[in-house]
Amino acid sequence: MTTTTHAPAARSGTSAADIAFHYDVSNEFYALWLDRTMSYSAGLWDGVDGDPADADTLARAQRAKLDHHLDLAGATDGSGGFQLLDVGCGWGGMTAHAVGSGRVQQATGLTLSPAQHAHMTELRMPGVVPLLESWDAHSTERPYDGIVSVGAFEHFATDGMSAQQRLAVYGAYFEKCHGWLKPAGQMSLQTIAYDDETGPDGPVGRFVAANIFPGMTLPRLAEITAACDRYFSVTVLTASPDDYARTLNSWSARLLRARSQAEELVGPEGFRRYRLYLRASESTFLRRAATLYRIGFRRRDEPLPRPA
Repeated sequence: MTTTTHAPAARSGTSAADIAFHYDVSNEFYALWLDRTMSYSAGLWDGVDGDPADADTLARAQRAKLDHHLDLAGATDGSGGFQLLDVGCGWGGMTAHAVGSGRVQQATGLTLSPAQHAHMTELRMPGVVPLLESWDAHSTERPYDGIVSVGAFEHFATDGMSAQQRLAVYGAYFEKCHGWLKPAGQMSLQTIAYDDETGPDGPVGRFVAANIFPGMTLPRLAEITAACDRYFSVTVLTASPDDYARTLNSWSARLLRARSQAEELVGPEGFRRYRLYLRASESTFLRRAATLYRIGFRRRDEPLPRPA
């Protein structure tokens, strides 16, 4: 079936140009300090021992994160022809792992980054379908069995939106997901969110907005739950700021070790900018100004009535 929605026709959230500003710096640059899955979001460190900056240690934490989200999305062994949608798929770590592990038969990934899309396309992995497409432009003829979204929700609203506008955008996303999913389908979300701070007004927030993620703003938990409630029940909710702090510490150490190669790819200023961003972001989680949520959802058979 083709899904329909009452979301606005114009795309909301971070622009494709702003996405490219960050993610299209250089695939080779990111490969220097991310793990082999090219996962650019917090790993899951429970039970993962060893030097966080070690490639194998970081990869274990990222694989644990990928499997956790596949669990929340209801992906088991792929024997039933499981169809997965990954909203904001990055360089394809989730889709590649989902299909390669046999838990999913086909994984469709959405990204706005031409560099990420090109990377996934070049891999030509059977069962992985990369699309250079925004979530609010996506439609499907066949309902998905599960949906995951890791590190994309932060880009759905933009700095300067009112609280009402942000809630409308988040609600439109959950409405789309409800339309994409089969009955009783499950969905997983991982997102950074404001906790002790309410906006990007401090020096770290202003630096990141100006130099790293232009236009982006973070949600608050109350906004996520209010936006999803018509369409989904929440089945799992965890807050894990230390997971992001540890991941950022790992990335920062790995980038420092690869300084000479990084400077060849992005220049000394580019290296300095990313190193400062990683260290400043780590402090943001350590002081609990921001947190990391991992949330599991189950699709309601019918949306709840709109409030009168």
